[in-house]
Amino acid sequence: MSHVPEQQALTENTEKHCQAVSVAGHTNTSSAVARSRGDAFDVSIHTMQVGETVTCEALVAGEEVGAVLSGQFTIVAADEHYQLSRGEGIIIPPGAARTWTCDSAEGRLYRVVNRASLENQSGAAL
Repeated sequence: MSHVPEQQALTENTEKHCQAVSVAGHTNTSSAVARSRGDAFDVSIHTMQVGETVTCEALVAGEEVGAVLSGQFTIVAADEHYQLSRGEGIIIPPGAARTWTCDSAEGRLYRVVNRASLENQSGAAL
């Protein structure tokens, strides 16, 4: 007995709460940043040295999920200060300026920025 047709029928008759989006698109890899940019999301892994920063201005800052893969970072976002270490993460709301600063000899940072969240917030197309 196959459950696929039954599952498809259930999906077709219910309201959807999730939306699939493409992350395929431009990919750039260097020694410091591995990045992929799709229609709605920017996904990146930054390898940083002590004192290096990543900054995003408020007008172009979509909702962000960031996680520290290694090292320690100070994050200033929405005029609040956070210190994160390996295994810790943060969710930053859209429209909030943010700066990530590496506090350790070397650190790796995983970031996903939802640019579509700016459209939802301001009503403007990206």
